[in-house]
Amino acid sequence: MYALQATLNNNWSWGGFAKSILMGTVTGAVSAGLGEVFSAGGFWATVGNGALTGAGSGSVVSLINGDNFLEGLIKGAVIGGGAAAVSYSVNYLVKYAGMKNQFKYYDESNDTIGEGKALDYSNKTLQEMRSKHYLPEEMQRFRVDGDVIGSEQYAQTSNGFFETSNGNAYAYTTRPNFLTGKSTIHYARASFASKELLFTTMAHETAHSYILNAGNFFIKKYDEVKLFNGGYDTNIGDLGHAAIFDGENYISSINRFNVMRGIGADSDIIFSAVNNNITGNNVSGFNLLKKFLYPVFNRKMQ
Repeated sequence: MYALQATLNNNWSWGGFAKSILMGTVTGAVSAGLGEVFSAGGFWATVGNGALTGAGSGSVVSLINGDNFLEGLIKGAVIGGGAAAVSYSVNYLVKYAGMKNQFKYYDESNDTIGEGKALDYSNKTLQEMRSKHYLPEEMQRFRVDGDVIGSEQYAQTSNGFFETSNGNAYAYTTRPNFLTGKSTIHYARASFASKELLFTTMAHETAHSYILNAGNFFIKKYDEVKLFNGGYDTNIGDLGHAAIFDGENYISSINRFNVMRGIGADSDIIFSAVNNNITGNNVSGFNLLKKFLYPVFNRKMQ
């Protein structure tokens, strides 16, 4: 940068060149050291990291140039934080624009299957279920901000499902919040019909959160690929849900759950939807999603 500016302005000097190298080296080291002080992911963390990086660089430049240290620090922090805020906002809009809530819908086709012992419908039950089965670093990785009962957006039916325009749902996951960069999972009373169902529903919605955080390109490329279900009365209308219900089957298998309402889907129906003459062969995308979601579903219920 110095060489280009000096050539254009006709004021090249070896001293100026050496000074530019020194400034670049020192400010780069300071930026690397301060750039990740705040936990990455949300708006304020990103702005905080940008402000710290800018403050460090600005203060070093002011010392080298013999300017006021405090003024350089403040100016650098403002510029760094502002640039980070703009960058984060643009990235959020590009990555998450147009995303909608993701649901685990009730499937009437297995209504006759039995249930277990119902759990207390409370946030305390959710907190206990989450803390027993997911580490804090996994919550960060899967971008789950929290689990809550009920919803201000959807009323519940008399039998405890969220009532949506596309059917009744056990639970849903919001798109990543602008400030936190994470999703919140809402649970209807019906998802508390048994410990097994709540455990599986939590994994189902955690998978949605993990996929949502991957961004629009990933979702449009794989998760939202429409599938033909051959006329079966199922909720497997896209590749993402095919992979998620396959994950439910896996989690049920490794935990040796009895067959229960609301857990998993018939494997033949899943594979028929994934590979057929109408929507084509989507096996490679299906397998990619399965591999991506394996860390979510590979867990034992305690």
